[in-house]
Amino acid sequence: MSQQTRIATVLPYYHRWLRRFPSWSALARAPRRAVLQIWEGLGYYRRAHFLHALAKAVLRLPKRQLPSDPKQLILLPGIGHYTAGAIASIAFGIAAPAFDGNVARVLGRLLARHHRAPSQKKLQAFASTIVPRKNPGLHNQALMELGALVCLPKIPRCPQCPLRSVCPSQNKLPQSKSSRPKPTVLRENLLIVQRGKSIWLTRQHPANRWRTLSLLPTVSAPPKKPILLGQLTYPYTRYRISAKVYLLPRPPLAIAGRWFNPAALRQATLPAPHRRALSLLP
Repeated sequence: MSQQTRIATVLPYYHRWLRRFPSWSALARAPRRAVLQIWEGLGYYRRAHFLHALAKAVLRLPKRQLPSDPKQLILLPGIGHYTAGAIASIAFGIAAPAFDGNVARVLGRLLARHHRAPSQKKLQAFASTIVPRKNPGLHNQALMELGALVCLPKIPRCPQCPLRSVCPSQNKLPQSKSSRPKPTVLRENLLIVQRGKSIWLTRQHPANRWRTLSLLPTVSAPPKKPILLGQLTYPYTRYRISAKVYLLPRPPLAIAGRWFNPAALRQATLPAPHRRALSLLP
């Protein structure tokens, strides 16, 4: 849940998730709709799909529990090198690195030469060599926290850093080999089709976003004679979406969908931006 999402945002979702799915079997047996509904608003729904698939995969394992070996963990749905290392070290005490962006930044600044950080491949290899056999999970969490709280991307808190006496980058940050591109701005039109108290929803999106969720119709050109309710912006992967929200009495002809009464609408799983758009209704 905390991948690409702040912990303060994650915590209420985390507690609600564990109340609803306290075990692998509870999660595996749950219908996909229920899983997505608990996740609604957290974004990056691919993570919810992976967790659901992971639960089903765990129940097919001989011991019906996660393996401790990182090489076996990485074969399971949704688990990459970082997650495998984090699980192995924190949950099982295996000396495996948990190499994420925070760790890469800390090590890159520590190992910088001539104001340049080593490549990600070299940093990941170095991370593997420094994991201790005793308390590897504590070591990994300390590095991640150091990057998250002290060794910040733009304005690091060097006076608070326990490694400041050996860090060559405290007076000048190393140059990164590549900078993150600015998000591409996209414009779209969201349609709220209302009949009485019912709202018309679809599962179609012109860019194939949110393929398993219920959606407000999205069109590239504004409809004829619409009622403009407002405008909202939101991030989606590498894009910044600017959407105008219109109210219509009838659904567009070329998009399949169905009506949701208020009770069904509360149970439907919508992406957070579309739920925000509904809040614009008078």
